[in-house]
Amino acid sequence: MKNFYLLYGDDKAILNKEINDLKKKISINDDAVIYYDIIDVNNIVDEALTIGMFSSNKLIIIDSTSYLSEKKEVSNISCLEDYFNNYNSNSYLLFISNSSSIDSRKKLVKLISGKGEIKKIEATSDYLIHYVKDYLDDYEISGINISYFLSRCGTNINNINNELDKLKLYKLDDKVITKDDIELLTQENMDNSVYDLVNSLLKNDSVRAIKLYREFTENGMDVSQIIAIIAAQIRLLFQVKRLYNSGKSNDEIAKILEFKSVYRVKYLLSDSYYYSEDDLLKYLLKLADIDRDIKLGNVNGNTLLELFIVQKDM
Repeated sequence: MKNFYLLYGDDKAILNKEINDLKKKISINDDAVIYYDIIDVNNIVDEALTIGMFSSNKLIIIDSTSYLSEKKEVSNISCLEDYFNNYNSNSYLLFISNSSSIDSRKKLVKLISGKGEIKKIEATSDYLIHYVKDYLDDYEISGINISYFLSRCGTNINNINNELDKLKLYKLDDKVITKDDIELLTQENMDNSVYDLVNSLLKNDSVRAIKLYREFTENGMDVSQIIAIIAAQIRLLFQVKRLYNSGKSNDEIAKILEFKSVYRVKYLLSDSYYYSEDDLLKYLLKLADIDRDIKLGNVNGNTLLELFIVQKDM
């Protein structure tokens, strides 16, 4: 069992899950968990060297975001670095950074890497699939239905937990979760529907785009709302494309646009691959013109927006 760990990622819900998993792994109860900010170097070292009151082992969780990700200096960090040379085997130090990246050049990061474990936490597809499997435990669900569930519910862990709790309660007797159960009980994430609509539109899949558009209208959304939704997504594609073309890395783009996961940048870049900045800007201007004409009462908004979806370059 190692005594040093570093977890980093911008999704606090996933980080909290990993912290709880580590507590179970090293058999630490809540009474033996102590929290510090990394600026409290002397207290951290003193705590690590002290025998625990409630248990022989203790877990010290250290919020290190300011030092490892925001690059703020800690004046006496060398005291903590020296601790690695003569550490208490009954104390486990868990460094946390709530960011999608860390400064791997830091001596502290190299020390943790050499004597412990470093793990980046992010909501990748594989991570979420395993997360759902673990959460459902002894419930039966196929891999296809897990993917379908995630396509409806998105990547937010809190939302996933809420939807899985409903399914577990509903299927408490036979513990078999089907696609029909998922459709009946879970609420489709609006962000996913928006993503699918714009994705279909940009891939010239007009049949699916029109189908999704009509689902929006059937759910009571007016044309101006739908225009705003489509425009917001295309604007996001434009921003990601422009930042990428200006030389920004995926991590930098995620931070600038305040995305929870760098994978969102990758998906957006993939979607915008066949379109130039000028193309995306042109679509935004067309949508603005359609919205203006609707509000002036010059056209039938529903017809004009459907025409745009079918043939963007009209």
